[in-house]
Amino acid sequence: MEKNILGTEISKLRKEMSLTQKQLCEGICTQPTISMIENGSIIPSLDILTLIALKLKKPLEYFTDILLFNNYDYLKQFVFDIEELTLKQNFESVHNIVKKELKNNKHEEWFRTFLHWQLYLSSFHLKFIAIDEAIINIKNLLNKTPKIILQKYFLNIRMLNTIAFLYALKKDYKNSILYFNKINEIYKPDYSRKLNEDVYYLRIQYNRAKTLYDMGEYDLAISSCLQGIKNSLSLENMSIIGNFYYYLGQCYEKQNYHKDQISIMYQKALFFFDTLNRNLYSQILRKEKSQYLRNIVLWCNILNFIF
Repeated sequence: MEKNILGTEISKLRKEMSLTQKQLCEGICTQPTISMIENGSIIPSLDILTLIALKLKKPLEYFTDILLFNNYDYLKQFVFDIEELTLKQNFESVHNIVKKELKNNKHEEWFRTFLHWQLYLSSFHLKFIAIDEAIINIKNLLNKTPKIILQKYFLNIRMLNTIAFLYALKKDYKNSILYFNKINEIYKPDYSRKLNEDVYYLRIQYNRAKTLYDMGEYDLAISSCLQGIKNSLSLENMSIIGNFYYYLGQCYEKQNYHKDQISIMYQKALFFFDTLNRNLYSQILRKEKSQYLRNIVLWCNILNFIF
């Protein structure tokens, strides 16, 4: 496949509509970004590609079909974009995107497994299916998919995490911890390489910490959060560190720690939520923990933590 087939097609359609690069990029990205997409220097994210498709009056799958066949780099970007949408709780977009992609029967088996997993999970969050149906569907997907396929993008660990998370939502903590333990049996960390798998495991640690908190096991939850923060620092990854600090604050409240200690945890959580534009989390924290956020924490305390 020619590397720049996507950029060439976008350029062709843009010119057919008599649009300049400046006109195409309006409300989407910068003109240099469009230029780099057209000359093949970069591959656009799903968000940008969706807006380009709308402006060029083409369905999104018109462009994803160009990229998805035998395009390893784009598949990695696709997976990353879906997970970013999930972190932002934009389940409607996830559902629509994966549903369209599943119409394509030419995808590799690992990618179709990924799409089905995301379809079941987003369907639950959108209340299209009940939680028990989501658990059964994901379990069946996990059981019928060959192990060698599940090792691609560590799908086995990801789907086990989802099952554990859903059981925790049901307050079935016994099964939730059971599935978290299954992950620990197969996961082997390798911080020296800073693999994406290690970064994803931070999410699993967070889900486990939250489950322990919900169970009332506050000491274990604190230990899990502290380990998650330590691992985040080892990986130089901020993606979940705000969540760990938030639940440290929650645990400290339950354990009747001094108000200043609780306040510091929430201040640090808010700092990372704001830095990463996790606006929903920031709003919830400001609303529910305002009594702790009124205390002023010196910036040096936060900066000393970061560095």
